[in-house]
Amino acid sequence: MQIYRIDHVAQVAPDLDAQVGRLEGLFGFRRVRSWSNPGEGVRGARLEIPGSRGQAWEVVAPAGDGSALRTWLDEHGGRPGLHHVGAEVPDLEAVRAELEGRGIKPSDGPGGRWIEASLSPPEHGPGVLFRLRGPGGLDMCGDSADASTEAGEPGAGPSLGIVALDHVCQAFHDRDELARWYHDLAGFVQVWRTPEDEHPDMADLVLNIPGSAICWEVITSRGEDSFIDKFLERSGPAAHHVTFEVADWDAAMAACERYDTPTFDDEEGVTDGAAWKHTFIHPKHTGGVLVQLFWEERPGVWVRSDKIPPS
Repeated sequence: MQIYRIDHVAQVAPDLDAQVGRLEGLFGFRRVRSWSNPGEGVRGARLEIPGSRGQAWEVVAPAGDGSALRTWLDEHGGRPGLHHVGAEVPDLEAVRAELEGRGIKPSDGPGGRWIEASLSPPEHGPGVLFRLRGPGGLDMCGDSADASTEAGEPGAGPSLGIVALDHVCQAFHDRDELARWYHDLAGFVQVWRTPEDEHPDMADLVLNIPGSAICWEVITSRGEDSFIDKFLERSGPAAHHVTFEVADWDAAMAACERYDTPTFDDEEGVTDGAAWKHTFIHPKHTGGVLVQLFWEERPGVWVRSDKIPPS
C-alpha cells in the first residue's frame, strides 16, 4: 500500500469550543473550517498549523445520540486524547485488501468514504489508529458537503510561535521490528537513529513518510524501569507524543507562562557550534496529547545528519 500524504492529526475533546480556543490561543493555530454533523455523531474543526505545508490539526467532539466519539470518551474515562492520523492513499480498495491480507480488519466510515485501522503489527495489539481515504473527496471527520462551515481567527495574544508539525512518536517494544513493518507495509524509510546505548532508558529512530513533511518516530525502552515500559503497559503501542518546532525559544516559554502552562524535562545543548533546546507540555494542559517543543539555532543540529543510517 502507498500513503502519499498525511492530511491531519485528530484529537477527541468533550468540549469542542474550549479545545479550539486553546489551540487558537497558546498554539497559534487558525481555524479554517468547522462543522456539526449529528447524523454522523460528530462536531469538529480543522485548524491550520503554521508552516505545516498541507497538514492540519483537527478536533472532533460527540454530537447527537449514539455517537461513537461519546463511546470512545467513555471508554477512556472521559479523558480527551489523540484519536487518529488521517492520510490519503491512491487506491482505497487496494489498501483494504493489503490490510486484510496481513490480518488487519479495517472498519468502514459512513458511506464507505474512508476506512479506519491500526497499521501496527496486529499480534502486538492496537497501535496508532489511521483513517485512510482515497482520491476524489476530502471528508474524513464528518465534514461532508452538507455540514455547516465557519472559519475563525487565531488568538490575539502571544503564542508558542510554532513553525512546523515535525513528527508523531509511537512507543513500541522493538524499534527495528516496527520500522521493518512500516517499510514493508507502506514504504516508510528510516532516516535517523540513536545508538543503542546513547540514552539510559530508551532508543529511538525516525522514519520518513514518502510524500509527507511529517515524520514518524519510534521509541523503545532500554534498561530497568523505563518510562516507555510503563507507557506500553498502560496504553499499548500507541502514539506517545506529537512534536512541534518553534521559531523563538524565549517567546515560546513566555507564551507558556502567559497561559499558565508549565513545561517539564527541559534539555539543551550545542552541536557543531549551534544551540538547540526541547521540552514537553503535559496532556492535561493541551487537551489530552503529550506535546514536545524544540528549537534549533541551525537546521539539522537537533536531529543530527550524522545519525542517518547508511543505505
